[in-house]
Parts: sequence; C-alpha cells; structure tokens
Amino acid sequence: MSYKLNKTDGSLLVDLVDGQLDTSSSDLTLIGRNYSGFGEVLNENFIQLLENFANTSAPINPIRGQLWYDTSENRLKVYNGSAFTSSGGTTVASQQPNMVAGDLWIDSTKSQMYFFDGIRLQLVGPDYSTAQGTSGFQVDSIIDTQNITQTVVKMYVGGNLVGVHSNAQFTPIATERINELVTNANPLGTLQKGFNTVGVDYKYVGTSTIAQSLIDGNGVVRTADQYLVSNTDDTTVGALTIQNNAGLTIGLNNNTKLQFTNNAFTIANQLSNQDVEIKVRTPAEVSAFKIDASANAVGIYKANPTATLDVGGNVNIDGNLVVGGTTTSIDTVNLRVEDKNIELNITSSGVTTDDAGANGGGITLKSADGDKTFSWYNGTDAWTSSEWLDFAVGRGVKINTNTVLTETALGGTVVQSSLTSVGTLGNLDVDDVNVNGSTITSQNGQSLKITSATNVIEVTGNKRITGVATPVNASDVATKEYTDGSTIISLQLDVSNFTQNAVGNNYLNTREVLEKLYPVAGYNSGSAEPPLLVPGSVIPARNQGALARVLTVNYGAGGGFTIPTLDFSTLKNFTQVDQTITVQQRTISSVTFGAQDPSLGATTKITTTASHFYEGLQQIVITGTTVVNGVTANIDGNYIIQAAEFPAEQPNYVSFTINLDTSAAGWLSATCTVGTVERTPIVGASNRQVIEDLSNATNITGTINFAPTRQLLQFVVNNGAWAFDREITLTLTP
Repeated sequence: MSYKLNKTDGSLLVDLVDGQLDTSSSDLTLIGRNYSGFGEVLNENFIQLLENFANTSAPINPIRGQLWYDTSENRLKVYNGSAFTSSGGTTVASQQPNMVAGDLWIDSTKSQMYFFDGIRLQLVGPDYSTAQGTSGFQVDSIIDTQNITQTVVKMYVGGNLVGVHSNAQFTPIATERINELVTNANPLGTLQKGFNTVGVDYKYVGTSTIAQSLIDGNGVVRTADQYLVSNTDDTTVGALTIQNNAGLTIGLNNNTKLQFTNNAFTIANQLSNQDVEIKVRTPAEVSAFKIDASANAVGIYKANPTATLDVGGNVNIDGNLVVGGTTTSIDTVNLRVEDKNIELNITSSGVTTDDAGANGGGITLKSADGDKTFSWYNGTDAWTSSEWLDFAVGRGVKINTNTVLTETALGGTVVQSSLTSVGTLGNLDVDDVNVNGSTITSQNGQSLKITSATNVIEVTGNKRITGVATPVNASDVATKEYTDGSTIISLQLDVSNFTQNAVGNNYLNTREVLEKLYPVAGYNSGSAEPPLLVPGSVIPARNQGALARVLTVNYGAGGGFTIPTLDFSTLKNFTQVDQTITVQQRTISSVTFGAQDPSLGATTKITTTASHFYEGLQQIVITGTTVVNGVTANIDGNYIIQAAEFPAEQPNYVSFTINLDTSAAGWLSATCTVGTVERTPIVGASNRQVIEDLSNATNITGTINFAPTRQLLQFVVNNGAWAFDREITLTLTP
C-alpha cells in the first residue's frame, strides 16, 4: 500500500507510491515503501535541513513555513505560501553593526534611526541628535476661538521655539495658545498670516528683495505701485509733462531728440547716417515709413528703400502720372492693361509711320540663349516668327475661317496635294478595308476576301495560321484543337464495386473515371495535378459532341466467382491451459466520468501513468482515490474491466473502462487524479480454453462459377461535361 503523507494542517501532501521516489512534492526527496538504496537520499535530506537549503537561489518546491538561508544576502528567509521573505529585525546599539541591504539600526547614543540600502547608510530620523536638541520644523494643529482647527509649522533651533508659520490669521483658544507668542502687546497669542517671530529681537538679516511699502524722506509710507521704475517698462495714470523746449532725448547715445524749435515740432537725429523709421503691427511688426539717411531714400512699407521714393505696395494716383527719361522699366511678374488693344509705333500725339517705318516692329522676348521674336517685315508683307508655333490640343491653322491643318489631319477643304511620298501611316482606309499596323479588317458589314490568279493561296516561310474558328461546314478549315478534341475515345473499364453506376444515375462512376482520363476542359501544366516529368505535356479539350465508347466489366461482389459454403464450427479442436493473473499495480493519473464523455455510456474511464496490460472482464481493485466536485468522495471499490484498449493509444495502452455508471449530471465537474489500481490475482488451473488445431474438411460439394457482366456504353460531350448517351447492343459470336 502507498504512504499518504499529510502536512501539519492535515491536508494531503502526496500519496507516495511504493518503491518510488518523489522529488516534486517538496524540496526533500520522499522515499516510498520498499525503495532500495534509500540511505543516501535520507542522509542528504538531513543535510539540507541542517543548512536550511543554503544556496544563492530559492528552493523550487517550497511549502509554507519552509526556511531558506539565502547565501547571496547572508539572510534567513521563510516561505509564506507565495514567496520567501526576510526574517531579520532591527538592531539597537551605540555602534553600527554589520548590515545587509534592508537592515535597520537605532543609534542608542544619538536616538536616531538608520537603514542600509546595500551601498550606504541612510538616516531615517530625526534630523538632530540628542545633544543638538530639537531643531527644524514641526507641524502642529491648533483650535481657534471659532472652533476651527488651524495648521501651523513651528520652527525650533537648539530646543528653542524661534517662530511659527501660519497660513491664516486666528486667535487660539486659551488651552491652545503658544506661550512664547503671548506678550503684553499680544496677550491672546493671536497669530498673523505669515511668519510670527518669538520676541522682537529675532529678525531676518540681509537684503530684502520684496517689500510691501517704503518710507520716503518725509516719513510717508508709500507702496511700490506709487513709484515709476527707471530700469524697465512702467505705466502711470497721470499726465507726464516736459515744460521746456529741449524736449525729450532718446537712446543710449542720445540718438534722437524730440523738441520744439523754430516754431515747429522736430524729430532730429543727433548721429550721422541715423535712420528714421515708423513701424506698425498687422499683426506682425512691419516698417510703415523708413528714411534711410545714408542712401538718401524714403521707403513706404519698404524696410530697405533703394530709391528716393520706394513704395512696397500698391499706389493709387488720382491724377496723371508723367514719367520723364528715355527708359521706363516695369519689373513685375504680371502686367495688366485695362485697354483691350495695345498699339505700337504711335507717338504721344497720335502720329504713326508708314510700312517702311513699321518694318521690324513686333515683340522681342529677351534670352541669354538668343532673342525670341515675332516681327512684321515690309519686304515679305508678313509676320515672321523666329521660333516654332506649338498649338494647344484641339487647335490648328485656319485660312478664311476654314481649318486647313490640325495635329493629326489635313482640313477637309484641302483637296489637292503635290505629295510624292508618304511616311509610315498608322491607319489606312481603302473602300471597305482598313489597314492598321499588321491588321487587315473588313468594314461596312463586308466579308474579307482573299483570292489568287491561280488556284493556290500560298503562305510562305513555313508560318502558322492561328485564331481560326471551330469549323461548321464541310469546306471549313479544321483547327488542331477541333481535330484533337473530336477523336473518338474507346476503352475497357473494370466497374466492380462501383456504387453509382446504373442507368438511373447515368453511370455516374464511369463518367467520373472518363473525366479523369479525358478531361473535357483539357489538361496541362495549369491543372490541379500538372505533369511532372515533361511540364508542357497536354491532353486536348473535348469538343461539343465528341464521343467515347466504354466497355465495362463487372465481376460482382464475389469477384465474379460463386463458391459453396463451408461450415468450420465442427472442425475446431480446443485444449485447456493455465492462465495466472498477477496484481499488476498501477498509479491512476486521471479519471474521465461518464457525464464528461457521453461515449462512455454507463462506464467510467481510468487512465494510468504506465501501460496496464489488463484484459477485458478481469477483476480489479481501486484504492486511495479522492474525488472533488463529484457525487461521492471517492471511487474506491471492486470493478470489472469493460474495455481494456483504446486504439488511439496503441501500442502502449494506458486507459480502460470499468462498470461504474457516472453518467449522472452530478459527475460533470468531478475530478480525480490520485489513487491506485490492481488486478485481483488468480492462480491458473486449466482456466483458459484455446484453439489447438482444425480438422481436415471432407465431403465438400458444390460448384465454383465465374461469370462477369459486360456492357458497351456510349458517352458524349454535352455542355462542357461527359454525359451518358446510350448502351450499344453487344453481340458476340459464341
């Protein structure tokens, strides 16, 4: 029997099988009953317990409460059911002890706590030692006379309170007053919002960068808002008046002066070549008016003027604009003229010249690669272009409103030509024939006819004629496809055991074989099972009306033979033998209940950890099982094997079924993964009968017949498939 090993709380740790070791239930090796050579394993267990499994890595199969000495941290740890945690504590001493990461030490001399992070010692608190006295900030709560709890921060130095920070003004109740703040001037110990110092001699020594007010020379307290600053921008709500003609000077070098002189307001630069500029925002800052002193230039919306007047935008002039000089330059991308007519060769007084004076007039486009001109010449009395004229799509040349030339054709009014040769034509129509590239096509519903002065139309160069249609009339040209696809097929076929091969189903099986041998659509390298040795091999497609004749041979269910029946029941000779059945104990790995697998019916399936070698109807005993979520707590008992082999497990059969009905719904969620099974032993005593031999059969009578059935069937290709046509009468000469 196996050992059932329980933990301290009574729960089962493992059902230890006899003669085996268990190394997975815990970090100790558990020894089964009658295990040979257990001494070494037992002694190693004692050693591991003595050293608490000392190692740099944790035990792999711990149980709750197990100790482990972590040699990487030199610390004893305990398993809490999910992880190993440190079992260390806090050290109280006057000197720093030897520490590992996570250790705490309380300095008993200074009354301060430290922790070690594995690299350095860190002070936890307090920040001051016993000798230094209370120093630093302490947060406190005080109830005021309105029964509201106020939070304050007290500041200590060397054990003495020097001041209190408060975020609100309030008066504490009598029992909550801070005695150090109670004075003749402040008998109730009222706290002001801010820092309340203890005594009048505690001051901030140094320079104050922020103050609420200043005292002027007359002893008047003035706030900061009542002063104009000198080193940054500022605003005053009063008027600023300069009551002298010298005015206002601006700039680090006294650059510009605003003053009143010669009965005029003057803006005067004090430095040579100093510009004057007025800027606006639109919303970005731009120069609206600029005087460039060094360039003698004035710019309007022109930050860098280069002319006496340089305008950086549109100019509207209500009057006339008169420009003197010999050259007028218009540097612009687009020139727009409202007048729809531009006149050349006319003076400002309206005088024009004759044709001789107009000779060479026109438009010149300047280019570094040569001028492009469109000019009128008196000698030819015509406009002359120096460049190509490229018309847009759909445009061409017209004369007297008639189109005479387009991109692709001459105009319809051009009826005469002196052409002596024509280049390559892309398309040519001659009466009812069109020639386009290498294609000749008849038009206007006419047939294309080719004739010859002799009786022969010859194709030279040994060329193929392709694209020929399937012939209809006797004189039509036959294609290779038509010739190949119209060949009559004949074959002999063994149809024995064909199940769908009768007139009622149009000999379906024969048609299927015929389609495989001679597919109507043809066969090539693109088919489902293409040729391998010669990829280009083909079977031609079958044409509509192609015939096939199949001679079928059917040998019947007996292969065409009819033989007499021979009864062997009286010819078997038996003998009695001894069969001893041993215990053959096995460990159960899983149980499948009938409710979980309907195919089990009223049985239960047992699966063992190794091949069982049991046989059907043998008696077995099951013990040590525990069922979870089942109808019963276990399935221990005596049973008879119903089926001993499952084909999917061969040759190592590990499963069998027993006569235990677990098909009820209560077994649907049941599980069982522990227990043992063994056969009921039987000592053999002529308890098994086997066949020894067969007696010779005599006096056998009967006839052996061989009579296969033959049919000659005709099939035809119809609408893209082989179809049964008819049966041909088969008459053979005897």
